[in-house]
Order: sequence, then C-alpha cells, then structure tokens
Amino acid sequence: MSNEISEVTRRAIVDLFSVSGIRWSSRLDDHEFLARLYDLTTLPSTDYRYRNAAQDIYQHRIRNADWDDDWIFYDPRFNLLHASDDHFLRFLCETVHPVVRTSSDDARNLARAYNKELAADGWQLVEIKQISGKPVFGAQKTGSRVEVFEEPTGWQKVDRQLQEVRLRLDTADSEEQYQAVGLLCREVLISAAQEVYKPDRHRATDGVSPSDTDAKRMLDAIFEIELKGSSNEEARAHGKAAVRLALALQHKRTADFRTAALCTEGTLSVVNMLAVLAGRRGRSFE
Repeated sequence: MSNEISEVTRRAIVDLFSVSGIRWSSRLDDHEFLARLYDLTTLPSTDYRYRNAAQDIYQHRIRNADWDDDWIFYDPRFNLLHASDDHFLRFLCETVHPVVRTSSDDARNLARAYNKELAADGWQLVEIKQISGKPVFGAQKTGSRVEVFEEPTGWQKVDRQLQEVRLRLDTADSEEQYQAVGLLCREVLISAAQEVYKPDRHRATDGVSPSDTDAKRMLDAIFEIELKGSSNEEARAHGKAAVRLALALQHKRTADFRTAALCTEGTLSVVNMLAVLAGRRGRSFE
C-alpha cells in the first residue's frame, strides 16, 4: 500500500527540527525516547563494537555525542522518510506526548507546525485525550473521525508486537497475510498475559496451572480475580469475550480483512484492559 504522506512533507517536518533547534526527543535521551516505540535490543548496531541499536545509540549520542541531532531521520533502521504513514505518524505523536514533552504549550505549538505540513497530504494531529491535564495527540485523516494511536503500554515486547500487527493489517492483501495477522495477535496476547499474570494471585478457574503460552487460561484467571464481584460482571464478561473473539479468529482457515481487523480489535481491547488493571492506565491492582 503506497504512502499518502510524501517524502516532500516528511522532509519539511525534518527541517522544522533543524531550523528551530527543537529536540525531537525533548526531555528524554534519544535511546529512552526510541525505546517507547521500538525494542532497540533487537535492532542491529551500526558500530561493530556493539551488539544492538540500544548500545550504539547510547555510545554515539550520550558518550561521544558525535551523531547529528537529526540522525534519526536518516537512519535506515527506522526509515522515517519512507516508512509507512502509520509508522511516521506514530513517531510524530510520540514527540508531543506529555511524558516526552512536558510543556503543553510546546506540544500544541509543535503539533500545529506538523499540521501545516501534513495538511497537503490530508492528515493532521488532533488531541484525543489528556493525561494529568496534558494533551495526548492522535493522527486523523482530514475530514474523517479520529484514529486513535494509543500511548505505549510500556511493555516493550507488547508495544513492538502491536505496532507490527497494525503494520501487517495495513499492508496485507492475501489470505496468507491476513492469517499472519491473526497469528501475531496470538503472540501479543501471550506476551501481555505474561506481563500481568501472577501464579500466586491469579488461580486458574479450572484448577489447571497454565503454561507460559496458555494465554486463555492466564487471561481468564486475571479477569476473574481483578474483576471479581457482581459490580464488575459486565467488564469481566467483556474481557473474556474479547479473548475468545481474538483466539477464535486466529484459527480461521479463510482469512480476509474483516477477520483480521476484528481479531486485531479484540486483541487491542484485551491489551488495553490489562493495561488499566496493571496500572499502565491509572491505578494498579498491586
């Protein structure tokens, strides 16, 4: 699928940083910022002395400071000038996230500057919610409803896998590729369950201890314990139903966009519920 946001627009946005001197990673170091979007430990190093991107970014941006401030836009590992629109927009949204850019005025001003360039290609950043009174931005097609790009959960593997799910769904055009989306959704559920499940707290309802890859038993146990009681009946039922939906659609032999998209929605719903319960969205149950 071809990109709608042109290289011309992307380079104009890159120039915003070069001309203004604004740091794209703001209050965070470059490797801290990028770790919110990527698992840097799985990306290769460009320096033979180091094993992965996390190490060489730290070396060249913190220790030596011998990379230009706009290095990220020309690094082929991230490919921001040519990556999918989704990938590029997520990066922009992250630069104005309140964890990254603490001044709401600065975030809004930068988003407005982005929008002047994005308008030519039919996109804009809009405020979709607030955290502690500070704006969180999402990307929206001009003249359409908001497409929410959720803030990262902070679980690096889960966030990385969700990003891959969205990318696969956006680019899939064959039955096999739609099936691959379902299989990746299964991996997301396993990873998310592993982050939250605690054997001593979340006893399986059928008395069988789940294996490390038994997402359904782990998730059912989590929802039973954390959403127990009649007052949580609807939320508990929704969580379990979302798990069943995602797992059932993964195994469909005849996969298409509708199947893959519904599987993705079910998976996202489960992940966001777990993030709420684990304190990644508000208070923790701990």
